[in-house]
Amino acid sequence: MYGRRPPRRLRLGQVIAVVVLLFGASASFAMPAVRRPPLGADGCPTAWVEERDVFDLPGPLVPDGAVSVTLCELVTRLPYRGRPARSPWSGQARTLTTRVADMVTVLNALPTRDELEARIRARSKAEGRPLPEDVHVGTGCTDIGFPSELSFAVHYVEGPPAVVLLDRNCGTARFGARTRYLNFSDGKPIDTFLGFYRDQLASRGFVVAAPACPAVLRVRRSNEDVITDVPRDDIARNRGGSAAHLPSPLAAVTACRYVRQGDTLRLGHSRTLRDELGPIRDLLNTATAIEEVRKGGGTEVVNWTRCGVAGSTADPVKRLDVVWVADVTGAVAEIRVWRAPCAAVFPGMGGVVAKPALLVRLDDWLRG
Repeated sequence: MYGRRPPRRLRLGQVIAVVVLLFGASASFAMPAVRRPPLGADGCPTAWVEERDVFDLPGPLVPDGAVSVTLCELVTRLPYRGRPARSPWSGQARTLTTRVADMVTVLNALPTRDELEARIRARSKAEGRPLPEDVHVGTGCTDIGFPSELSFAVHYVEGPPAVVLLDRNCGTARFGARTRYLNFSDGKPIDTFLGFYRDQLASRGFVVAAPACPAVLRVRRSNEDVITDVPRDDIARNRGGSAAHLPSPLAAVTACRYVRQGDTLRLGHSRTLRDELGPIRDLLNTATAIEEVRKGGGTEVVNWTRCGVAGSTADPVKRLDVVWVADVTGAVAEIRVWRAPCAAVFPGMGGVVAKPALLVRLDDWLRG
């Protein structure tokens, strides 16, 4: 983690007032000088530029007429406490060539500070809790140590790309002297981009191979206290923060059942399915979802489980089911389901309580 000072926001009226004061009412208003990051051949930043004195000029954030939009990722942080900071895809850009105009519309619809503040006021008033005069939107930042910085490079037939720098700590999207805000329910351009990008990948129409069950697994591989050993999840790269665990339709599902023999888990039964995968996707999304309830001023997760966590059981896993899924984009993910000595679902590092509907379905598939 690292400290960051609050950004200083200059509104258009403030800028004009300063110009008039210094040069008189007849002075022409010029765009303020803003530092721009160096760009690589793909239009993505090769170094990051911190900018806290930003201007809130009106008008569209980026010009229309784009031919593609690239989501850029610049890795900027070292490993944290010995843990890997990079995923297999860290630093790899993704380029959208379909629904480009729709993506530009999403960027240009992001609210200014005044627009965001008005929306927050209206929502709070409707909920019966009016806010004070100044709600200080955009005047403070969180302190999350993201391992990378994200940006959109909006490409045109001629000229350089319009590079929109995304500050996830401050909730802003900035291009040149225009700043727009991300921290509102209808301002999620990253998730929208990833949804368009998944559809673009799926439109290629290639045949997706069904995942195969490894014949043998090491027992340690199924113990979730080993941080470097979590279920494979290639879908995570294009999932987004608000999507379900399996956001795209499935192309194939393979279920595998293992029984412990000594220090290994050996494959007993397996089954591959390619038909009627919509209900299976719904079942798996329900089984892997985090369930929260409101408590006090926040929320509390109610379906976490300590099954499989270090020190929670006397023995490692004895019986294990693994569900491998391949979606229509070609991405593959692994969902581990502990059956004994306790029942839990592990789509990633953390486990949730296993739902009976999933356990019954696995028994139907893998009975033998």
